[in-house]
Amino acid sequence: MWGRKKNKQSLHKPLSEQQLWERYFFERHSLDTLLEWSKRLKYFRYCRAYGGHVGDGDSLLIAIRIQSEQELHEVFEQLDIPIVLASDSSTSTTANWKYPQIEHPKHVMIAGVKAFIWMYPDRMKLSITNLEHPVEVTATSVVAAEQLEPFLAPLAYRMIDPPQDDRYCFRAEDWQ
Repeated sequence: MWGRKKNKQSLHKPLSEQQLWERYFFERHSLDTLLEWSKRLKYFRYCRAYGGHVGDGDSLLIAIRIQSEQELHEVFEQLDIPIVLASDSSTSTTANWKYPQIEHPKHVMIAGVKAFIWMYPDRMKLSITNLEHPVEVTATSVVAAEQLEPFLAPLAYRMIDPPQDDRYCFRAEDWQ
């Protein structure tokens, strides 16, 4: 049209898979911010949402290894989480939950910090988000995690690091 030849070259070079991943991963927080948070936090790791799920959000996460009911009791006692017996063991909310007689703690207060706990067959995952925006991690979330970490120190030998063994969980050593 108008006597011009079409330029067959694209004006924009497509992004690589890695570039697309980094665009998503650092969409809310820069690498510098995540590195700074990782210096402040000993146990918690920033984990980016998998995306595409209702209520799926970013979190600060730890995982604590639990191999027996006795260990479960010890961890709950250390964190001052009451053991609540399930009224009906057939109503367990998690497949493969080893202890159906015990309710999942879910939303808890530990040392004045609101956290969410979900149990798996071999571990407990404890996450912190932002109270005002539960799918986001903010500087307020990091302060809450810092407040909670001294209560987690006696459980350090049980920590699974990283709490999620995938690229959604930020590890400073992978980016320095």
